[in-house]
Amino acid sequence: MKRSIARTSAVAFAVVLTLIISTSILAQSSSITTGVVTAVEAGDDGGLTAFSIVSGDGSVQRFTVSSANPNTEYGLENRVGDRWVSDQSSDPQEAADRLRDQQRRLAQISVQSDGDGSAISIVQAQSTDVDTNLGYLLAVVAIAWIAIMAYVLYLGVRQRAIANGIANLHNETNDNQS
Repeated sequence: MKRSIARTSAVAFAVVLTLIISTSILAQSSSITTGVVTAVEAGDDGGLTAFSIVSGDGSVQRFTVSSANPNTEYGLENRVGDRWVSDQSSDPQEAADRLRDQQRRLAQISVQSDGDGSAISIVQAQSTDVDTNLGYLLAVVAIAWIAIMAYVLYLGVRQRAIANGIANLHNETNDNQS
C-alpha cells in the first residue's frame, strides 16, 4: 500500500514538473507578435531587409530578416488565397513584394521572432489572439494528463482489489486443504 502511494506520488510529481518545465520553455523561446505591416525596408538589390508591424495595442515593432541562421521563413497568402511558402535565402525580392501586398491590404500577419528582433517566421495570421490559443492548448494538455493520472490511480485500486481477492482465495484454499 505504501509502495503504491509512493509510486503514485512520484508520478504526480513528474507530471507537475513536466507542466512547469514546458510552460517555462514556451515562455523563454521565441515570441509571437500579430499585427499589420506598416513599413517594408529593402536593400539595394530590392530584397527584404526589415519591416515593421503595428499590433492591436498600438505598439510598433521592427523586425529584421536574415538568410543566415535562422533563415526567415514565409507562409503568406495573396488576395485570392494562394499561399506562398518560401524563405529569405530563396527569394528576398519576392518576400519584399509579398509584405508590401500585405501592407496594402491591411492583412494581419503573425511574426515569430527571437529575442534580438530577428524574424524567424512570417505567416498569415489565422487568429487575432495567438496567446489565447496557446492557453487552450495548455489547458487541454493539462486535462489530458489529469485524466491519465486518474485512470492510472483507478487501475492501481483495481489491481490491489484483485490481488487481495486472489490472496483471500489462496488462504481459503490452504485452510480447506488443512
